[in-house]
Amino acid sequence: MSTKGWEAATLADVLARTVVVPAHTKYRNVPTTIDGQWFASKREAAYWQGLKARAHNGEITNLQRQVSFPIWGVRADGERQYVCEYVADFCYDEHGVRHAVDAKGYRGDKVYRLKVKFLAVQGIRVEEV
Repeated sequence: MSTKGWEAATLADVLARTVVVPAHTKYRNVPTTIDGQWFASKREAAYWQGLKARAHNGEITNLQRQVSFPIWGVRADGERQYVCEYVADFCYDEHGVRHAVDAKGYRGDKVYRLKVKFLAVQGIRVEEV
């Protein structure tokens, strides 16, 4: 019998011997943790480290992660209406200009492109890296 020797095993014993094989992500990105902060990809983590170095040197200010921007539309009667929100990977100020940055490996997402267009109408430019 294949359970011989496991008669007194506890759930903790079984879980300690269980190997979890992670499924691949849709775009094959590798989630990464740096300094206790979780990043969706290695590209995003590497860009964050570069921005932190620039902030440390005083080149940029007000460095933030995961900044939310509301997206507004205009109804037929002319009233503004909240549509959704766009969350930028990073935001920072450089020479008085606010930068919103998105670390993208694949730019084919139609919803993402539509959100960026709505932000452009509102005067917010998203930089893709």
